[in-house]
Amino acid sequence: MTSTIPAKSPAADPITTGAVIAGSPEIGTDRTRALRQVLGAIALPIAFLLQLVANSTYAIAVGDGVGDQGTSAQTLQFYAAHPVALNIATMCALVGSLLAIPGLLAGMKLLRGSILALVAVVLMIAGYVSYFGVNFTNWDTLALAQTAPERADVLDASMAQGTPMVFFLLFVAGNLLGTLLLGIALIGSRRVPWVAGALVIGWPVGHVTNLLVGSEWFAVAGGALEVAGLVMVASAVLRTPASDWAARG
Repeated sequence: MTSTIPAKSPAADPITTGAVIAGSPEIGTDRTRALRQVLGAIALPIAFLLQLVANSTYAIAVGDGVGDQGTSAQTLQFYAAHPVALNIATMCALVGSLLAIPGLLAGMKLLRGSILALVAVVLMIAGYVSYFGVNFTNWDTLALAQTAPERADVLDASMAQGTPMVFFLLFVAGNLLGTLLLGIALIGSRRVPWVAGALVIGWPVGHVTNLLVGSEWFAVAGGALEVAGLVMVASAVLRTPASDWAARG
């Protein structure tokens, strides 16, 4: 007599269907969700607070001078005169650029479904990764200013290379256009008050004003507004229920 063993239905197999096995929390449970949510929320305003510290330190060092916006010889003189301030500004800018990545990803997750927010965050992350590289060269300029300030030709030769300009332009796009788009996305979002987006737009407005009138303090004021707006975004991330946050991917 031949016995027939009923075939197991694939739908009943928790391994093939991805269902959670009772009593096995390791399967289907993301133990890092809450940690990523909290750390991402914290990183977002801190990243740009550090950029604000960098900009403020630079503004204090510049005073009524030209800073690093003049000739290569003037740039070396500026770096030689303010090594401590520029070290602080560089370190804050570098750490802030790193923290911007998880922070902006948290913001993008909050605004999930917004194409504008996706474009903005991609631009900003690419821009601040480029900014990290741009700022890292400050230590080379400091070393040159302290050991061979008469060699402005070396700085000229470095700036004459066309390839690095690609990443500088990418930073400009992420820093200004990306931030503007993020602010607009926040204004149109129901996840945060519209004023959060308006405050974030304060950065590109302040920075462009700085470029037009030549006062670094407009950039500092714009950066302070941006940080205030991002604090509101971070607060919204922290208030998002765990189930909602997990459902956002």
